[in-house]
Amino acid sequence: MAARISLSIGLYSQIPFCVPGIEIPVYCIEEFCVAVKENSMLIDDQIVNKSLIEWISRDLSLRELADALYAILNSGGSVSKFCGYILEYTGLFDRNVIFDITKQLDAGKGMSVLERQKKQADTLTESGNYEAAIHAYKNLIEKWSAAENGTSESVTILMGNIYNNLGVAYTGLMKYRLAAEAFKKAGEYDPTPEHRHSYIASLRLSMTGTEFIKYVAESPELGPDSISMEGEIERLTEEYETGGEGLSRQIVKNAREEMAGPEVFNDNERILEELKNEYKEKILLS
Repeated sequence: MAARISLSIGLYSQIPFCVPGIEIPVYCIEEFCVAVKENSMLIDDQIVNKSLIEWISRDLSLRELADALYAILNSGGSVSKFCGYILEYTGLFDRNVIFDITKQLDAGKGMSVLERQKKQADTLTESGNYEAAIHAYKNLIEKWSAAENGTSESVTILMGNIYNNLGVAYTGLMKYRLAAEAFKKAGEYDPTPEHRHSYIASLRLSMTGTEFIKYVAESPELGPDSISMEGEIERLTEEYETGGEGLSRQIVKNAREEMAGPEVFNDNERILEELKNEYKEKILLS
């Protein structure tokens, strides 16, 4: 069993409170604050309710806090104001952290459950936590695909964006074949030029030049985009070869090609690696 926070400004309840929207049981006010911080994009206004305030008053003996929360509830206060007051009162986080949490709570206002769950996964991608983001996107896809009967156009576009961002996360790990599969699926949901370009780019970066040419020959519908992609590679190659560093490496290349041995200096592969890094920096969440 995971360890719980043992120090609390109120009592440590014997009966947990299940936080609405995220269904996490908490036993003290500090655990509640941690749950809000870690799941701020999943929390909506259903958390502003009497049962939470009664639990804080009765089980935690934090009656002063409960009275203040009743006032916020009765005045129609927002979820960010309600949770922000609890965070400030508890003092577990500094003001900058609390500001970020309340900002996330405000950002989720008016979002559907699917949008909030996607946003939380996007936050993992933006922070570079790609493995966790991939897990979150896949869980989201599995959950919503099972309930997809008769979905609206807006949900269809949103699912396209989820697959796109799954591709972005795979790209962060340089798993280009998996990224290509995700971008292809994104295009099936929402056929935009951006999804198509990301798909073609990921394919190119996951293959050797010969493999890519063969694949395109068998998939003529990719022709125009594949030509554009090869043009991008040629541009980078030209920049690389005409620059000072490129010229010096060309000398090394020529020297190594004249030497006996199994190693052959391959500038094309080096160019492709540079293109991978440039591509990784260019792709965006949607």
